[in-house]
Amino acid sequence: MELSQIFAWIKLNWALILPIILSVIAILFTAFKEFILPSFIQPKLSITYLQEAPYKRGPIIKNSGDLIEVFERFKVENIGKEVAKNVRCQIYQIKDSNKKTVDFQGYHLKWASRPETTQDFSKVERINIARGESEFVDLVYMRTDNTTNIYFNKYPNIPSGMNDSIPADNYSFIVIISGDNFKPYLVSFKINKKIDITGVKVILEEVRRIWKN
Repeated sequence: MELSQIFAWIKLNWALILPIILSVIAILFTAFKEFILPSFIQPKLSITYLQEAPYKRGPIIKNSGDLIEVFERFKVENIGKEVAKNVRCQIYQIKDSNKKTVDFQGYHLKWASRPETTQDFSKVERINIARGESEFVDLVYMRTDNTTNIYFNKYPNIPSGMNDSIPADNYSFIVIISGDNFKPYLVSFKINKKIDITGVKVILEEVRRIWKN
């Protein structure tokens, strides 16, 4: 088919071709807007944990030496190109050594930078993390007055209806990190039941994204 014939065919069938072209343009625009563009400008989080300071905070001596606490914290760093807005961390799942699910889903993990306050936790549990900045999250901590439990550093006045500790055991933790302008992250940890003066043994196993809406 010659070029002149092609143009003649398009001229005769433009009413059929135009909706197809517009549909293709709409699909390409949506793909660019929803998938390609966000990959360049959206926040991107790096989640890390090491068995050393500043991930380990302590020993903290209280009550004139009668009580010692050691906190295990993981770091959330924004290595993307946009502010991560209203970021919060919650427990997504806990399973004990018998693979039994422990009822702590939705428990709000505390930002280590948040001072003790009587303010409503809903006003401090979500923070913005600017490009290049990082924040620590209190995962668990130990107390020398009761080494049979693993403790959570809960927000004051939190209406969770949950305890602030679980019996010492070998646990699989999954933490969900969510925000307004990025897909959530799921972070998997292993928690060892052995507790001593150096704290709780924690291993960060995996970080993955939830891509589905």
